Amino acid sequence: MALSLMLLVIWSVDYKLMFDNLTKISLKALGIICSVQLFTILLINLQWKHLAKVSGLKIRFKDILYVNMYGTIAESITPSVKAGGEFLKGYILKDRFNIPYSKGSALIVLQKTISMIVFLFMNILAAFLFLYYVSHEKSHFKLLIFALIFVFLLIFLMIFSIINPRVIVIMASKIPFIRKKHIKKLDGGLTTYKSTIIKVFKQKKALFFQLILSLIIWNLFPLKAYLVSAYLSINISYIPILAVTYLTYMIGMVPLLPGGLGSFEASAVLFLSSMGIETYEALAFTLIFRFITFWFVFLVSGIYVLLHKIANVLFSFRKFKRGQLI
Repeated sequence: MALSLMLLVIWSVDYKLMFDNLTKISLKALGIICSVQLFTILLINLQWKHLAKVSGLKIRFKDILYVNMYGTIAESITPSVKAGGEFLKGYILKDRFNIPYSKGSALIVLQKTISMIVFLFMNILAAFLFLYYVSHEKSHFKLLIFALIFVFLLIFLMIFSIINPRVIVIMASKIPFIRKKHIKKLDGGLTTYKSTIIKVFKQKKALFFQLILSLIIWNLFPLKAYLVSAYLSINISYIPILAVTYLTYMIGMVPLLPGGLGSFEASAVLFLSSMGIETYEALAFTLIFRFITFWFVFLVSGIYVLLHKIANVLFSFRKFKRGQLI
């Protein structure tokens, strides 16, 4: 479906007008929006640090940053819902910082659960806004319902794993190719996750802080989208752009292509076009917004990882030279 929508966009767009529209945004404007994206990254890492603290894990902010930067590289090249990145984060927490898989996984899933609860709330609001103010077309309605069901199922699975983790373990044990040692790890991980999330949810102030922080983080995305539309002189107000931003992220979460590529762009163009925005304007908007929230983040993470590798090599070399002098 995402592929067919993307092919339709590619076929119908006027590329000359699109490129002309892209040139409307200045480097200064890009710098401002990228700064907001860097602030978003900072807040996400602060959220992790606070969750680690209330979960009883001792890990420094720079170590949290290390985990998330490496995780970003993995999740950018694996299908959506960020599964590949989360597995790598768990591995790094265990391998580099000696945090057991069960506790590391509990932290990762806990952050995802809180973020997804806020995300689902914002998407329900966005769906109502979009359908009420913008579109009543059946094709849009079906697309929204499909994506909402997927997000609902994802959150239901997270909540169900808290209420009755044993059932998930029994279900996993029925799958032929899963080994017993993996079942034991899953059992231990879900038990730790349950105890961790209960511990955090009992701390009302900490939970409230996390929900507010998630709300701020998620609201920075439509802000970035609105800034892009304003700099491109697209005639659209904040409420419709908010609805489109959340809905396209929700559809982009469906695991089709790495980073939600294709489904995100196609749905954004589809929704914006239904609001009367020209296809070339919608595609120009989508390409710039995607660059800031995906490719720019990937680039920053890649530079961080590269510099970290270089620093490690230099440190090892100096250590080796000192050993030779002694």
